[in-house]
Amino acid sequence: MEAWKVCVLCIIIGLMAVPAVSAENEYAVNSAAEDTSASAGVEYIVSPWTENSSDTDVTFSVRSTQYIIQGQTIKHYVGVGSGINYLEVDLNWGDTSDSLTLSVYTPSGSKVGTYRDNYDGSVNGRICLDIYPSQGYVEQGTWQFKVYGESVSGSQSYTLNVYQR
Repeated sequence: MEAWKVCVLCIIIGLMAVPAVSAENEYAVNSAAEDTSASAGVEYIVSPWTENSSDTDVTFSVRSTQYIIQGQTIKHYVGVGSGINYLEVDLNWGDTSDSLTLSVYTPSGSKVGTYRDNYDGSVNGRICLDIYPSQGYVEQGTWQFKVYGESVSGSQSYTLNVYQR
């Protein structure tokens, strides 16, 4: 899988889109086992996270609730500022009979990866990711997160949360 620059997700439906700046970094992706890849600069590690994080130092969080249909792609944008150590991303639709995917792109447009419900080893209608740089801070700029209705019966609601820590 290609790895690129990553930071978190979301243009908020009816709420707000956050502006950003750009930077070149390298990203690596891992699940339960570390699967790294390179780009240019800082390496990133993407891994599943647990819902009850003990880290309460949230610099920024975004929540977006949307509805999606079969074959539709909805783009979310998040501006990431300076000094961010890592990002937590949570795409939750809760219905295991429908399938959504989440693709993450850096401010420079590099694709970090595409993730499915089973990324964390369980099928539960949810994709939860932590995105860490191997050194330094998360790249500043506007990150893009694409939610795709891979297999949806009718219309499916979902919530996308992005936390900058």
